[in-house]
Amino acid sequence: MHTRVARRRHRHVQLAGSIALAALCATGLAAQMVSPSIDKPGQPFNYFSAPTGEIGMMDAEAATEVTPEGYLRTGFGELMFFSGPELTPTNVRIRTLEDGHLPIDHDQFTRDGIDYLMTFFAATLNGKPEGPLVNFIRVTMKNKGSETARAIFATGMRYDAPNNTGAPHGDNRFTRPVEGKFPGNYRQPGEPFNPNWVYSFDAEHFYRNGRLLYSFPAGYTSRGWTLHGFYNRAQDVSKPLTLHVDPVVPVGIVTYSRLLKPGEEFVLDFTMPVVPSADGSEVTAIDHAQFDTFEAQVISFWKGILAQGMQVQLPERKPVDAFDMNLIYDLIARDHIDSNYIQTVNKLHYHSFYLRDGADIVHSYDVTGYPLIAKQDLDFFALSQKPNGNFLSQPQQYDGWGEAVWGYSQHYRMTHDKAFAEWALPQIARAVDWLKQARAADPLHIMPASDVRDNEYVPGHLTGYNFLALSGLRLAIQMARETGHSNLATSWQAEYDDYQKAFFTVLDAQCAAHNGYIPPALDGQKGGYDWGNMLAVDYEPILDPHDPRVSATLKATQAKYAEGIMTYADGEYLHHYLTIKNTLTEVIRGDQQRAVQEFYALLLHTSSTHAGFEFAIRPWGDRNFEDNLAPHGWFAAEYRTLLRNMLVREQGDDLHLLSAISPDWVGAGKTISVHQAPTYFGLVAFTLTQPSANEATLHLDTAFTTTPHSIVVHLPWFIQLSSATADGKTILPESGSLSIPPATKSVTLHWTMKPGMPKMSFAKTVKDYEAEYARRYQILMHGPEVQSR
Repeated sequence: MHTRVARRRHRHVQLAGSIALAALCATGLAAQMVSPSIDKPGQPFNYFSAPTGEIGMMDAEAATEVTPEGYLRTGFGELMFFSGPELTPTNVRIRTLEDGHLPIDHDQFTRDGIDYLMTFFAATLNGKPEGPLVNFIRVTMKNKGSETARAIFATGMRYDAPNNTGAPHGDNRFTRPVEGKFPGNYRQPGEPFNPNWVYSFDAEHFYRNGRLLYSFPAGYTSRGWTLHGFYNRAQDVSKPLTLHVDPVVPVGIVTYSRLLKPGEEFVLDFTMPVVPSADGSEVTAIDHAQFDTFEAQVISFWKGILAQGMQVQLPERKPVDAFDMNLIYDLIARDHIDSNYIQTVNKLHYHSFYLRDGADIVHSYDVTGYPLIAKQDLDFFALSQKPNGNFLSQPQQYDGWGEAVWGYSQHYRMTHDKAFAEWALPQIARAVDWLKQARAADPLHIMPASDVRDNEYVPGHLTGYNFLALSGLRLAIQMARETGHSNLATSWQAEYDDYQKAFFTVLDAQCAAHNGYIPPALDGQKGGYDWGNMLAVDYEPILDPHDPRVSATLKATQAKYAEGIMTYADGEYLHHYLTIKNTLTEVIRGDQQRAVQEFYALLLHTSSTHAGFEFAIRPWGDRNFEDNLAPHGWFAAEYRTLLRNMLVREQGDDLHLLSAISPDWVGAGKTISVHQAPTYFGLVAFTLTQPSANEATLHLDTAFTTTPHSIVVHLPWFIQLSSATADGKTILPESGSLSIPPATKSVTLHWTMKPGMPKMSFAKTVKDYEAEYARRYQILMHGPEVQSR
């Protein structure tokens, strides 16, 4: 969460962490549930009742929101769709992606015997990020019945949607236009509404003030300024006209109507420039842009990007599709402006740069095979270093110091890029100088206090800022040492030791005062929300994973879960990616079952196009994040890192495989495979084949540049191992894992499933959630006595 949204949206409503229905009724919030009928059998599950999405291209300066209804919103307006004889606005909640994981959206609905399939994507006309960005829309209408039926479809533009929140924009939309004050500042290309705009048509285009809003194909039945003429009079569109309409009124209506015989199709292609254009040559280029040609280019581009990085194959489709698409969401969120690559969170309401989000996104790129993209992003981090040496992207967000230093250092750890280290180390030296001065001036001799009122939402010395700073400094010492800067390493080690001592003195006292729980702030104050206090083990293990304080903090935060994920603001909201801070820790600790449960809960709370959210949804509520739009880039990065770490990760000098896998991925004929996975030690690939229910073989293919001490193969908690061999030699398990030599090529396992183990899968998680949600809804609508019937 970030300050701009938190300040606007935070409300102090004290709700219990688990949010029982009785508590909801007592606060008057129970009516915010939504009918379970929105989850239709046979359709992909979409957690959100009002989902949003995003189409765009990597590094372009803008993108397009796919609204909850399925309209296309830019900074200049929304392209709407209508169907049927009444020209009813379409509203398609369930969307799917091309091949399950490519940013080509498909909407489908049936009306009056006609199946409507809408496909849309974005592409630049010249294939370059700075080129004119255009939305391509194809509508395919097909009569799948046995009788002739009429297909009726229309398009139109409005500036904004109706508003029920008091925000300066329609529901589930973003604010525009906004001009950024500096690189990385929130920006949103667009223009303010003007009732005096002049609209015009020609045979294939609809214009506003002479600039193209959208293009439409021939064969239309009618064109009109608005859906209905005054007194139903015919509308003359032959001359430009100032309409003086409200922002929510659709204009530029183009209608198509055709009788279709059984099996007959009717296809329409539309285009919509993201930035309206008055350039005649650009309009001509748009007219010549063929849907099929650009769709093929978009597919080829994104497949090429995906092929460069870590490849995952699992028996379940959802986790893998989400892994791929969330990379694409983060790349669409990135800007390339002048020489800068600016990693933003999305191109909707979070079209801005944050060191805190950016570091995790960069880390995700690094650990899943995209080091060049990571380095490009890190170059921009340098602009957040202030003259005094501190890294700061937003006022008083001192976690930026640790995020930046850790971001630089973890990139070196993954790439061993000495040229990058030589570029980064002088910046870190200035940052450490600032840290020394700041700590010396601080009464606790730790990271200075702040009053940001975001994330932890409490003034004072924030625990997480110190975990992050120590994580960054620890890795920076390693980078300095490995690149021959022994003087820096020695100096920084002394600073680290002194800092750690001061921090632990404060931390120990506060944990003792909180029964072992690590509080969000360190001044003994009440209040504050769990956030950085959940980072004792991840990023770097500042505390031992099994330290009693880590265990106590996990227990305390897990007790606040609702719907299987973390809550925020004293249980008022669900928080999606905050959960992953715990889940990553559980993977390291070996809490396999808990980690897999949370993994599925995280997937449950995504859209049918795999978008994650931040917060603003109430537990067991209406599943609507309102203006806190999806996709969210921090979730995207954290999810990819989580799945990667579940399958392959490093810990100290050891390489760990299969740290947490699902029972649904184990069984006769099932395969788990990883290829092109970067690690500290080099590239790793493996395949776990299962020829029978009681036998599995792990095939290893490694290209180590630094040899690990050993490879640790974790045994699933739900199996009983009978025997294991590594390259034909018997090996014995220890503490639920097998330690094998780094040169091992094959591990053969004989095992059986333990009796009474829970069944776990994405499909079962969805089914269980739907049943519980429906149960609560019935109680809401019919009273608690419904349970006893």
